[in-house]
This record gives sequence, structure tokens and C-alpha cells, in this order.
Amino acid sequence: MKQLSLTTLFSLLLLAIACSPAQIFSGKADPLQKILKSLERDSVGIKVLQNKDLYEVQIIYTQIDRDAQGRPSFRTYQYNVDSSRYFYPASMVKMPLALLSLEKINQLGQKGALPITKDTPYRLDSLRPYQQAFVSDPNTPCLKPGIAQDIRQIFTVSDNLAYNHCFEFLGREYINKTLKAKGYNQTGIVHRFNYPGRDNRYTSPITFFDPKVGVYQEAEKFDTSIWINPQYSTLKGKGYYNAADSLVNQPFEMNKKNWFALTDMNKMLRAVMFPESVPAQNRFDLSEEDYRFLWHYMGIFPRECDYPKYDTSYTDGYVKFFLFGDSKAQQNGSVRVFNKVGEAYGTLTDVAYIVDFEHKVEFMLAATILCNSDGIFNDDHYDYENVGFPFLAKLGRAALELEKRRKRSGKVDLEKFRAVLTY
Repeated sequence: MKQLSLTTLFSLLLLAIACSPAQIFSGKADPLQKILKSLERDSVGIKVLQNKDLYEVQIIYTQIDRDAQGRPSFRTYQYNVDSSRYFYPASMVKMPLALLSLEKINQLGQKGALPITKDTPYRLDSLRPYQQAFVSDPNTPCLKPGIAQDIRQIFTVSDNLAYNHCFEFLGREYINKTLKAKGYNQTGIVHRFNYPGRDNRYTSPITFFDPKVGVYQEAEKFDTSIWINPQYSTLKGKGYYNAADSLVNQPFEMNKKNWFALTDMNKMLRAVMFPESVPAQNRFDLSEEDYRFLWHYMGIFPRECDYPKYDTSYTDGYVKFFLFGDSKAQQNGSVRVFNKVGEAYGTLTDVAYIVDFEHKVEFMLAATILCNSDGIFNDDHYDYENVGFPFLAKLGRAALELEKRRKRSGKVDLEKFRAVLTY
């Protein structure tokens, strides 16, 4: 075998790095360190950063540059990221179920099943004592449930029942096997929300019906697999309240709950916003119409949703923790956050693609933080208002300010993201 020279080997190494879809940079020029340095001038920021392991904070920041043709390239920076360390993902798991639901509908048509769409009405039936029938939805145009409506509610207000409906449609085995096949190896979705004691191995029968195309049915599904959380640090705090509302003075074991590493979340968001920038394995089988639909409901404020209409209790910062999460003010819309958030058990998470149309700025930001100073779980006493929301909002604003100062070359055209807001 011919021996390669050191120069050739070095050139090949540089080429491999340049072609990598997930470049991670660090060092003195690390712009994330500049962002964090600016947060140290703030009382909340310095508190969190000086106790980063106590708050279990993890941050991923991605700069986006474009060439003369407008094609994006990405440079990613990380702070305290550990994909094997567990944090409760809460509503973040709704994002993959929304994507998988759209993909499954597309693939059913490809396999010769009846041509259902995301708007085709469906009915959930009940076979077991803990199952609930779901046959009507007054918030939809046709007054019937539909996958499109579930996805609207997942992104605009992070609705739990909408997530459960997608769980029924997909089934636990399908969800996890499909995500693993797509390369999301630090992700496991094993339970519904708001159904304590329910057997998550079973899903309800579902029937899609359309007077023009007929009826498509799926029977009850049963998951025979045992899914084991591979992450560590699943014991949290020093105590918790059990189902009987009694305090148990021992750490809260979360190894039976959903898991979703921040790195997988960030990769998945990029697969949604920039599908051509990730390996084909990581993508979802979605149409251009699907992407526009997703981007619209990921980017609007709750008050801008058509179905249903939300009242003013859902502020612009309700599911936009970066930039707006510490404010009740109405935003002017010049800055948009295409994102998904999670909030439960004292943990706040936001994973976002952020666009400033006025300054032609775009970047990605992902972060999680645990806000539970007393170490007691399930007591509804968390430090969201005085630590979590302020920290994430200020982190987003600090990143935006750095991005507005950063010099760019190439063609930055963000109009397709502006256009979907009036989808």
C-alpha cells in the first residue's frame, strides 16, 4: 500500500472537517464565550454561569453564513454540553411526534393506502378503561380532529393532548425505531402526558374518514420492546411529591421518563429549517407544503393562530423563551423565533432558529436549564420566573446583539421565512 505524505494526510483531514455536517469550534475566538461573558454582568447570568452544573445548563449556538448564491454554512459552538447527561425534555418531545406524524401520512400514500392528508378528519376509539374516545374538536374548521390541528397546537401553545393524539397515531414502537433509524440515538419517547398509570405500550384504534376517498383504519397497536434510557444522572434532587401528594425524602428517579439530548434536538431543528444541510438519514420525508406549514406555526405568536384563536393570556413570550420569555409585552414581529420549548419539573428548554428581518440576521440557539433550588420535584415550586425565564431571554438577546454586530458576506435572503408567517 502506498504511504501517504504528512501533507496529504493533513489535507484530507481538513477536507473531512470541512465536509462534516456538525462542525463544532472552540478556542479564544469562540463567540459563544463572548455571549456568556456579557451575561456575567447580569446578576442572574453570573449566578447561573458560576453554578453551571447545579443548574445543569447546556448551550449550543450556531452561526449561519451564506455564500454568493445564498447557500448556508454552519459553525457550531457549545457550552457545558453532555449528550449522555439526563435532563427532562418535557414538551420538546412533541416536535419529533409532529414531524413523524406528517411523514407517516406522506408514506401511507406512497405505500398505496388511501390518500389521507394532515387535514383528513380522524376518530380515536376506546377499547380499554384508561383510553378515551376523541371524535370532535370545536376548534377546527370542520369540527373534527385532524393531525394538522394537533400540530398547530403543539407549536403555538405546546398542547399536551395534541401530543397524545400523535402518540396514538404513531405508537411507541414506531416512534422510537424510526427515530433511531434517522440517527437520533440519544432520544427515547416512551410515555404520554397527563395520564398517570396508563399503559403506554397500547395505543387507541384510529380511523381517518373522508366522504371523497373513503375510510382508513389502524387497529390498536402494542409495543413489545423495552426501551432503556442510556443516559446518566436520572436521579434528581433530594425529594419529591408522589401521586398521593406526600413528600418522599429521597431523590426523584426519572429513568422511566422520556429522554431527548440537546444535541439531538438541535440536529432535528436544523433538519426542519435547513433539511438540505443535514445528511439524508437525519431528514424527514416531508413536502415543501409540509415545511411551510411547520415553519408558519413554529414562527407565529399564539395571538396570530387561526385555529383555535387564543386569548391574551397566551402572551408573545409564552412559548418563546429566548428573547421574549421574561416579558408580557407584545412584539412588533421584526424578530421571529422558529422554535419548540419544554417546561416541566423545573427544567426549561428552548431550541430555536432566530431571524431578525430588519438587520438580516439569522442564527440557531439551543439551551436547557434546571430551575429547582430547593431540590424538591413535583411540588410546583420552581425558579422559572426569577432564574430560568430571565436567563434564557437574556441569553437570546445577547446572542442577537452579537449577531447584529457580526460582519457577513454573501447573499442573505430571508424572505421565504417572512412569507410563511402569513401562510
